[in-house]
Amino acid sequence: MNRFVMLLIGLLMCTAMVQAQSTLASNTLHPVDKTAAPETAPRKTKASESPFYVKLYGSYGLLTPGVQINYSETQSATGIAFPFKTTNKGLGAGPRAGIGVGLIASEFINVGVDADILFGTAVTITNSYNDGSFTYTNSSSTTLKVLSITPNITFKALSRPAYYIYNRLGLVGGLVLDYKTVDNALNQPNRGVASSFETTATYTKNSLALGYQAALGIQFRLSQAIRGFAEVVAYNQSFKPKRLEVVSSNVIAGKPTNGVVVTEYTDEGSIVNSTTSQPNQALSFNVAMNSVGVGVGLVVRF
Repeated sequence: MNRFVMLLIGLLMCTAMVQAQSTLASNTLHPVDKTAAPETAPRKTKASESPFYVKLYGSYGLLTPGVQINYSETQSATGIAFPFKTTNKGLGAGPRAGIGVGLIASEFINVGVDADILFGTAVTITNSYNDGSFTYTNSSSTTLKVLSITPNITFKALSRPAYYIYNRLGLVGGLVLDYKTVDNALNQPNRGVASSFETTATYTKNSLALGYQAALGIQFRLSQAIRGFAEVVAYNQSFKPKRLEVVSSNVIAGKPTNGVVVTEYTDEGSIVNSTTSQPNQALSFNVAMNSVGVGVGLVVRF
């Protein structure tokens, strides 16, 4: 029994000596440099570290759903026929350009504020009528320019290293910079003197153009700090005119006549139309300037 114990102890000692020799040889072949600094994760660049960004963008409103469509009409000499013509677009169409700042709040959410100007496309109509004794032609052009501020939040729906798909929602508050309609008309009889009519209706006071914005787009990497994006964007805004000034310059049978009519719009009161007592009063109404279009832009991280 003692022999077996002694034999087992001897085997264990031999095994320990073999392992010690193996470890010593390994350290000799592959010495450990204790002075080397521990390996660390690669340092992020400044562009990827910053949560702030600036963007420049432009868009173009192609469709104007839900807006009032303008029309023009002419009246025959007998007062029986009323030819008319309508536009295919309303207020809100046309180009926008803007700038924005934002913060990357989390991996899936950005928050920001945008400021843009709707330059718009003039809503024009030209109409004419000829009953054999005279020709009546009239044209109308309405223009609108609005400066809007849009606080917004962006949700990343699908994120990849090279791009991500997002949707954005925002509340829009706009200041109407210019809103007017210019009408020109010419009554040309086959015999006699022609008469011309020109009026410029300018809405000099308006409420804020309030509404919302919604967009669906894709943002893609162009460089370490610059991204590009393309989106489909919709605006829904409306405002109420407060004051209208109509300046007319007419020439009837060779005699010029000019005039100015001022109208104030109120939610409650009496409708007054008078050429001697100014300003007139009228019931306030709502003007919609909706659009659905496409937009592109650049985002710079800093």
